[in-house]
Amino acid sequence: MTKRKKPPIIGIPMGQGENARGAKLYVVHQLYFDAIYRAGGIPCPVPLHLEEPLYREIFLRLSGLLLAGGEDIDPRHYNAEPKDVIEKTDPDRDSVEIMLARWAVDEKMPILGICRGHQLLNVALGGVLYQDIQTDMGIEEVHDLRGKGPNFRQQRPHPVQLDPDSKIARELGAILWVNSLHHQAVATPGQGLRVIGVSPQGVIEATELEGHPFAVTVQWHPEMLRDDDQMLKLFKLLVEEAIRFRETKPDCAC
Repeated sequence: MTKRKKPPIIGIPMGQGENARGAKLYVVHQLYFDAIYRAGGIPCPVPLHLEEPLYREIFLRLSGLLLAGGEDIDPRHYNAEPKDVIEKTDPDRDSVEIMLARWAVDEKMPILGICRGHQLLNVALGGVLYQDIQTDMGIEEVHDLRGKGPNFRQQRPHPVQLDPDSKIARELGAILWVNSLHHQAVATPGQGLRVIGVSPQGVIEATELEGHPFAVTVQWHPEMLRDDDQMLKLFKLLVEEAIRFRETKPDCAC
């Protein structure tokens, strides 16, 4: 009988919020946890406000990193001044995620970035963002469907053309219709990032890091489309790569 492989632990850094009584909370949408679980992994929330040595201890127990959606990234991280179009930012989350993302790049740990996470890895590698697509790019294409209609999370307003030689195109196909819940986008790719997916009017929708076993980012929200086997496959790829990563580190607590 073949021994079943132990599920890998996938770290998911959290954001901040508060409840109706004003109590401070750590928050991340449960759909990310559900998608990792369905894909065969163990989702592990990573809090903010710890000391760096403790983050290193957490990191050493992970086999993969998922950078989730959320707030805008402070433009100062890419040497720009915030414009009036900037929405809520979370400096504490920015710092923790940039640190973990850089560690994961250095250690060749599998990474999947989603929406904000797509932009975060770009910034962590020295890239620049458009602070607002309509203001900075002037395109007609609709990308921000947040709150527009009862099923805005599942609407797929435009396709993404993927590079057929990319990791995800080989698994998912070269053209995907995707949901779209963002007002910012990658402007200049960070060091080593290769653009592998664009919208019809040129918005960068997917990247992968050259020389890394699996560092893939997407601008859309596959966790909201996880009932689609094609979208769930993204999380399965992360989990599969996390298992391979763990096997290269026999003494790892992950």
